[in-house]
Amino acid sequence: MTTKTAIKHTFLGLFVLFGLTNLSGCASALCDAQTDHATNPLQRENTRLECERQVMSAMDEHERKQQAESDAQFKAYMDKHLKAQHLKTQE
Repeated sequence: MTTKTAIKHTFLGLFVLFGLTNLSGCASALCDAQTDHATNPLQRENTRLECERQVMSAMDEHERKQQAESDAQFKAYMDKHLKAQHLKTQE
């Protein structure tokens, strides 16, 4: 992986993270729409909160997976680079 590719992946990760952060407000609106039919205000609020928790949990899981992929790519790049440097210094 070249430096340019590593930078590209980093920016892509940040773009995804920014998008997910903006979606947290959408989670509230989506969950509000799902709970509009409930007649009991307490049930509506509990359902809305549970919905938001599930959406945020799914977004957190997605973010963790993206971070793990990014970390693995970075580690592979660094290992390759350090190995190349080590071989260069031995010559």
